Amino acid sequence: MDTKTISWCPTVSADMRTAALRWYQMSNEVMSQAFKIGQPLMDAYIQGLSKAIPELKKVARKSCEIPETECPPSCVCELEWEACEGETVTGVMDIRNTGQQNANFTLRASTFRSSGDDSGKSPQLTPNNFVLAPGEMKTVTVAVQASDAFDSNEIYESEVTVAGRYEQCVCLRLRTRRKNVPHCHINHGEIPTRLVAHHWYDHFQCEELCFQPVGRMVQPEQEEPTPVRPIGTAPPSKSKQKG
Repeated sequence: MDTKTISWCPTVSADMRTAALRWYQMSNEVMSQAFKIGQPLMDAYIQGLSKAIPELKKVARKSCEIPETECPPSCVCELEWEACEGETVTGVMDIRNTGQQNANFTLRASTFRSSGDDSGKSPQLTPNNFVLAPGEMKTVTVAVQASDAFDSNEIYESEVTVAGRYEQCVCLRLRTRRKNVPHCHINHGEIPTRLVAHHWYDHFQCEELCFQPVGRMVQPEQEEPTPVRPIGTAPPSKSKQKG
């Protein structure tokens, strides 16, 4: 091998190493840019997948669950009144037999209570016992009398139990209030008077009654005025009468 070949080989090897290093750097830059561009897409994909997995679990769980239904509430409805002492309020309940056989209905009511205090009074139910054929309906009247057993400005609650094939109830609520009676207070004594100006040039006032007296009114006796003698005159002499 001549000297030219020996001198050329190291030069070519250095260029190849430089080119390989540049290619490696360019590859890293390309991969880095591709990763930066693809990272948001990857994050969105992972986020969407994390949200979809619970929904997929719910769908799979529902498809395996046995369907269930809820029971209707025992309290069918509520009747509410406002009343003051001595007042009687009423309401109605329509009961229909939707079954296929005759049914015997019995109604009973609890006493009204307010914050644990028992009034001892219960509503009146008319009628409270009857039989209904299939499709037949009966109207029951509920009457509540707000007696002195109820405190004013309180809320009392009671329940009406309707027992047919099973028991249902109607909730009752009574709001008591004070009896609103218009009230007026009158002060009545001596007849009031007022002062009025007589004339502007007289510079004095007159006093007169504001109202006319009822019936005959006795005026108090007034003393006669003492006559005033003119200035510079002697007082009148009193002559003695001889017997």
